[in-house]
Amino acid sequence: MKVNPLFFFLKCFVLLFCVPFSGVGQDFHFSLFDQNRTYYNPAMTGLQKGVIQSNFVYRKQWINMPGDFSTKHFNVDWKGFGPNGFGVFVLSDVEGDSFLTHNSIGGNYSWRGTIDKISGTYFQLGLKASYNIQKLDFDRLVFTDELDDIYGDIFESSYVADQNRCSYIDFSVGGMICLRSENIFGNELTHKIGGAVHHFTRPNESLQGGEEKLPVKIVFHAQSEYQTRIRSLNRRNYFRITPSVVYESQGTSLFSKQSANSFMGGFDFNSEPLNIGLGYRSHLIKNSNRNYDVMMFKIGARFDNSNKNLVYRIFYCYDLAINNYTKYTRDSHEIGLSVDILFKRKYKCTNSF
Repeated sequence: MKVNPLFFFLKCFVLLFCVPFSGVGQDFHFSLFDQNRTYYNPAMTGLQKGVIQSNFVYRKQWINMPGDFSTKHFNVDWKGFGPNGFGVFVLSDVEGDSFLTHNSIGGNYSWRGTIDKISGTYFQLGLKASYNIQKLDFDRLVFTDELDDIYGDIFESSYVADQNRCSYIDFSVGGMICLRSENIFGNELTHKIGGAVHHFTRPNESLQGGEEKLPVKIVFHAQSEYQTRIRSLNRRNYFRITPSVVYESQGTSLFSKQSANSFMGGFDFNSEPLNIGLGYRSHLIKNSNRNYDVMMFKIGARFDNSNKNLVYRIFYCYDLAINNYTKYTRDSHEIGLSVDILFKRKYKCTNSF
């Protein structure tokens, strides 16, 4: 029996509003939105026709904090020969010299519907599924019964953990719309607006065999691209300005102080092969009126091979904390590497809605 993809995704969205929201967890954050777009919204999978896009991002969080707080994310996505887009990803996170590790592997699927063929306006619906493993290394922890008043850590702890790991399957859904138009000067404008609901099945992430439901996360994002008539540095392309905003809310009560709320916004200025960006991100500390704010400074470059079928991009983003409450939660680094593989499509995509 053939299933209508639009009906399937709409049904998923309806079911989401019947799920109770609770929990206090918080997902990982990235400053490079374009290199992690499928992480924020699976509907962003396979946006470009005839291109296989691969991205690797390494984020080093709080460089002055003792221990390793880092996240690595690798994803590949492509547009199929019809309305379908596909993607795969791997994510690995380490906190505090491997005290707590999180590893995830999964895939994305998107379905595209054309709204206006002339202007190129379309929408996409996406689904993400992943298998996750979390592990806590108790051998790296020091308990009070291991300590001596004079000699310090010299005893063996009597604590025996019931378990130190958990695994679960997680699902997320999303939607986005791409609008294209021209301003009064004939310059091209592209707008991508979307949202996603993550962890709507509320998997259990307890490391001790209890019941600890992963809280639902809501993401809203918007990005516009304005192409000017000014030539880029390579004299072949045009200078582009790209503003973007991302809002996230996750926790017991969404969009409140009891949840983990995050706002990120900024501008990218693209003059091929050079790209620079400036942004701002704010994390509202739970049950507090104080925000953790950072300024984001990004620089990147693009390189093409001689056959013009491979595009390499490298990005670096520096997060500068502007109101620290501790010397340890200071600045962060993020590095992104991207490779686009261009291929010729054998069949013309004729999907419409």
